[in-house]
Amino acid sequence: MTIASLDINFFDPVLIADPFAAYEEVRAAGRVVWNGAMRAWMVPGYDDCRTVLTDYGRFSNAQYRDREKVWWFEDSNMVMVEPPEHHRLRNPLAPMLTRTAVARLEGHVAETVEHLLEPLRDGADRFDIISDFTMIPTVVLAEMIGVPADRRDDFRRWSSTIAGSLAYGLEDPETLGAMRQASAELRLYLAEEFERHRQDRPDDLLTALLDQPADSRMSDPEIRSAISVLLLAGYDTTAKLMSNALVVLEQYADQRRRAAADPGLIPAVVEEVLRWCGVLHGVLRTVETTTELAGVTVEVGDMVCTLPAAANRDPQRWAEPDRFDIDREQRAHLGFGYGPHLCIGAPLARLETRVALQTLLRMAPEYHLTDVDYGTAWYLRGPVRGLLHAATVAAA
Repeated sequence: MTIASLDINFFDPVLIADPFAAYEEVRAAGRVVWNGAMRAWMVPGYDDCRTVLTDYGRFSNAQYRDREKVWWFEDSNMVMVEPPEHHRLRNPLAPMLTRTAVARLEGHVAETVEHLLEPLRDGADRFDIISDFTMIPTVVLAEMIGVPADRRDDFRRWSSTIAGSLAYGLEDPETLGAMRQASAELRLYLAEEFERHRQDRPDDLLTALLDQPADSRMSDPEIRSAISVLLLAGYDTTAKLMSNALVVLEQYADQRRRAAADPGLIPAVVEEVLRWCGVLHGVLRTVETTTELAGVTVEVGDMVCTLPAAANRDPQRWAEPDRFDIDREQRAHLGFGYGPHLCIGAPLARLETRVALQTLLRMAPEYHLTDVDYGTAWYLRGPVRGLLHAATVAAA
């Protein structure tokens, strides 16, 4: 049997800026394609990605349990382990991040957005989409955890330094040094917060985690690891979703104007951005037993890299998948992953992005962007720099 093979360096800045032509090369080569550059099997199809992400018995999360590659996690967390241990570490957080629980945060999220967008309302023409606009999820998450306002910039810096540089062992020494420094500072700060929360007992997420019943309580290192997950995913993923949405809506100005005129369309905008370009571009799994995947034999220990952003443009699932269309019939996509490790914070990310876009489009419906840079992260892809120019600022 001939094995399809393509050596693609997805960390090439040119490909990070626009990886979609490369994804179509993979799709044309086959359903399961060997990539010698990353030593992994690439899977571009929607159904095949769902199979891999669902079947944790054959395709495990072992990659994320390699302490040398995910050293920033102090202990096990829901990202690293499979059921039933996965349920033990996920369940304490789940009630606080359901759609119903998140819906109660909408008023507060709206207040946060209004505050962060004050420079636009006050007439600023230049607005940093990263340090200003996409601070929204950091502020919301920090408040949920109980982080004082004067430490929220630190939270954003720690998150962007670690999550924005992930290459799972392929980081250069300078980047790795910055990541280790950020991780050490975060761990020290969380240890201080644990002491403060045990003494003062504020009504927030961290106190609730510390107060879990003894038979289901996570250890302190596990709680710190869980908060690291929320911080890294809650900031980096949502921030990149927001900034990706700004880039896409500028590119499709006619659909942006429709959304500005009718905020009821914005949930559809968010879903189509998640499908059309998304944030999640590579998810690794380890083969646990020699098996067949789409007619290809994969061996124990092999790495499989699902390509969710390619799967979300699978022509077998979507008509004209390369077309961005907010009127498209909505179908389940892989923008937040799939299976047991479906992003626990997806409802909050959707809410924050919807409210942020609605407010921004009200204030600056004809914005334009400059200096957009996608940086060096591919697994979680999105702008890491960019300036928003408010061509017109509507009355708030």
